[in-house]
Amino acid sequence: MEEKIEARVSPAKVWEAWERAHAQHGQSGIVNGQKGVSGASQSKLRYEVVDVIPGQQFSVIWKTLFVRLVFSHTVKPTPRGSEIRYSVQIKGPFSWPVRWLLGNKIRRNIGSVLRAIVKQLEAA
Repeated sequence: MEEKIEARVSPAKVWEAWERAHAQHGQSGIVNGQKGVSGASQSKLRYEVVDVIPGQQFSVIWKTLFVRLVFSHTVKPTPRGSEIRYSVQIKGPFSWPVRWLLGNKIRRNIGSVLRAIVKQLEAA
């Protein structure tokens, strides 16, 4: 599942926003191999940041029992600003039922998130 959108802001501005959102306490920026836990106490999800190319891309892998969700973030320069791309991969032994149950919801949410990010960045 993948969505992309064009924004009238520089790739550097998009990357800065991602760094603010994903950097951990005391860290500056997004770091390859960065690990953490998020969610409520009963439904905590472990994640790891991989494939970091500063200023261009990174992926976040969310791990649950028998399923891994890989959220990839990419930004590229365009003549009018930047192209922002999100993709989601569902992997693991139980990936097909998760894809079947949540695939359409994930697609809608990716598009909504991208539009909200672009609106916020262009307003700043």
